[in-house]
Amino acid sequence: MKRSFLISVALLSLASALLYWTVPGKRTDIPVIYWVTQDDENKRATVAAFHQWLADEHLPAVELRIDNTNQEPTKKLVQGLSGVGSDIMDLYGYEADLFPATGMIQDVTEDAKRLGFSPAATYPALAPDFIINGRQYGFPRNAGVSLNWINRGTFAKYHVPEPPMRWTMDEFEALGKKFVAAANPPGTRERIYFTNLVPREQLRRGLGLANYNETGTRCTLDDPRNVQILERVRRWTVEDHLIPSREEGEAMAADISGDGSMFSHFTSGRFAMIYVGQWALIILRPRGTFQLRAVEPAMDGFVNTDMGGGAVSVYAHSKHLEESIRFLQFLTSPHFNNLIARIADGLPPVPKYAETEEFLRPPAHPNEWGTAAVFGQAARDTGITMSKSPFVLQSILYRVEKELTETMVSGRMTAAEAAKAMGDRLNAEIQLRIDHDPALRKLYDQRVAIQRQIDARRAAGKPVPAAWINDPFHLAYYRAHGWLEKEATP
Repeated sequence: MKRSFLISVALLSLASALLYWTVPGKRTDIPVIYWVTQDDENKRATVAAFHQWLADEHLPAVELRIDNTNQEPTKKLVQGLSGVGSDIMDLYGYEADLFPATGMIQDVTEDAKRLGFSPAATYPALAPDFIINGRQYGFPRNAGVSLNWINRGTFAKYHVPEPPMRWTMDEFEALGKKFVAAANPPGTRERIYFTNLVPREQLRRGLGLANYNETGTRCTLDDPRNVQILERVRRWTVEDHLIPSREEGEAMAADISGDGSMFSHFTSGRFAMIYVGQWALIILRPRGTFQLRAVEPAMDGFVNTDMGGGAVSVYAHSKHLEESIRFLQFLTSPHFNNLIARIADGLPPVPKYAETEEFLRPPAHPNEWGTAAVFGQAARDTGITMSKSPFVLQSILYRVEKELTETMVSGRMTAAEAAKAMGDRLNAEIQLRIDHDPALRKLYDQRVAIQRQIDARRAAGKPVPAAWINDPFHLAYYRAHGWLEKEATP
């Protein structure tokens, strides 16, 4: 049954691709490349900017068309592995390390050096999103960090002071309790919350804990520091009602008084804050004018922010490889970066464009002034991409961590039991993968040997070579604490 279903999916995906690319009006005398992405006003503006850039740079004409029918990851994989993938495609989250492993994504390392879109062209912290095992497989079309957006009007309405730019978990708890007490007097019909969520990974990182160890060979979520964070999350959800539970969130999403989104609840005042990237402005701007601030998520210890980018990659079997690779070069151009700055779709991928007056103080949106600078500074100073392991698919980590956190919040597990189960299940996944893949087993054994050396050096109080550390959080954490060997100067 499962095999028949997969065959059906493959046939339907191939049929849709062939139909899409061969219908009347899809043919032209110049090369046509297809981009798997959303078909919205901003992407259409990007297409127009790309065409203009080619003309201004006196490069051969190319027609770029949006393919929004094949965004689902399974479709992208099936079509790519079947030889009919789109020429360029957006890759998000776990796709960025999964897709290159299939061989369907073009290695653009040498092209990037030649055309100026190497990692040096963007934020250093973003490199893990498109550099896999030392090779480049794309370039970001934007950069993003997630922070707390504050609806200043909501705080003013209940006469509660706004949070500071940098604050601790205890300060979050105290201010949150004060807010929900003021916003939810007896007889309140719709509960008002302090925030939509708190970033568990960033809170753990504040305490010095990542999802994995330095080499990605072991999941470390069974650590007592994760127990501490889970206990906080449960208290803030169940006892203090600062955050909605999953059931409460689903009830809010079904609320017929709005569209059910966190943005609707933020603008209506049911959330005092929302934790999301700067791209939120795309959705907030059409909803009206709100006095906005952005502050760091509350945490103890090591200050860090969740950073990532929407990477664009090239299909390895494209019939127009050179033209497709040119699109990655375009992502470093003033044409594209000024467009991103204007529409506020995250941060422009080239950092200098996040320092322009138009980006920092958009003339039509004075209510936002000051927020862009906070996002830009976080990207430069505290942004770190997600922790990954080559031995666990990122989607599995997401699912396991989310499922067990919800189980803990519902009271069916203690925080200690949930943390142990996270570690057990993900470490079992690592073992399963290396048992069935000799190449992964070889890499695993190499990294375990390095991990032993790291542990020995740390136990002896000796510095560690940066090249030994694969995890981006650990690398930043070691650097901040002076635990890395000094690099030799030329």
